[in-house]
Amino acid sequence: MKILVLGGHGFVGRNVADVLRELRHEVTSLSRRDGLDLTDYESTEKHITDITPDLIVNCAAEVGSLNYVSMKAADIFDVNMRMLLNLYKAVKVGTPDAVIFNPVANCAFPGISEKYTESNLWDGSVHQSVFAYGNTRRMMIVLSETYSTQYGLRSINFFVPNMYGPYDSTDPNKAHALNALIGKVVKAQREGLGQLEVWGSGGAIREWLYAPDCARIFLQTAERLDEYGWDEPINIGQNYGLSVRELINIIVREARYEGAIVWNRSMPDGAPKKVMDDTRFHKQFPGFIFTDLVAGIRETIRYYESIYPF
Repeated sequence: MKILVLGGHGFVGRNVADVLRELRHEVTSLSRRDGLDLTDYESTEKHITDITPDLIVNCAAEVGSLNYVSMKAADIFDVNMRMLLNLYKAVKVGTPDAVIFNPVANCAFPGISEKYTESNLWDGSVHQSVFAYGNTRRMMIVLSETYSTQYGLRSINFFVPNMYGPYDSTDPNKAHALNALIGKVVKAQREGLGQLEVWGSGGAIREWLYAPDCARIFLQTAERLDEYGWDEPINIGQNYGLSVRELINIIVREARYEGAIVWNRSMPDGAPKKVMDDTRFHKQFPGFIFTDLVAGIRETIRYYESIYPF
């Protein structure tokens, strides 16, 4: 199978490409470094038409910390919407038989919900802290449905929780939340800092997905495209979350950091709780085993230790 991974040199994209290549699929990873500008339609159409993939895994996004997506709200909305609109138009023109995989961040769900069920996506507004980015994730669902209705384009949409694992940014303002915490602790441990500041109160509860697990799920889906059950969005859910404070305790222990943790409560927590219903997931992936959270954190610590200093 010929697979194109957009954002393929980024955090999620690189993990996805690594797993897909293990099974000897023909994988092309593209991002800005390769000359692909998804905010430019001509660039998008040219690259997609030249490659003519069977499957497109859309990992491209402009995103960062809660602080980043708030400060850059207009830019976040503008850039992400341009990329999505150009992608679907280019696929319709250049390779209409391709299937698009969309990992949809769970910040698309209503901010008032504590448990995210696929059918409840439109039961309220996204949380104000992620208003710009969360609404672009909702538009992924809208685009996939409208292009399916009018042009027959096929998309498979996965709602994904906060991800962590290797290859993420070392900039705490750009890295995914758990990776940013791990990177800060590793740096503090290596530099012998007596205390470490962590943003927020530590009370927010989140569900966490090890990025290589997401890649394995995409691989299994790619090999089962002819089966039923892909037309409705699917939570990659485990129905289980931990508070940021609990996570910090795990990271500190595994990284052997002995300094004090100082909570900067002036920084936002975001939605108080994000946990995903796993009913539909288990119907599609009844035997899937997720990586143990502590084991995944341990591997991610090793990754950040391997690239220190950063």
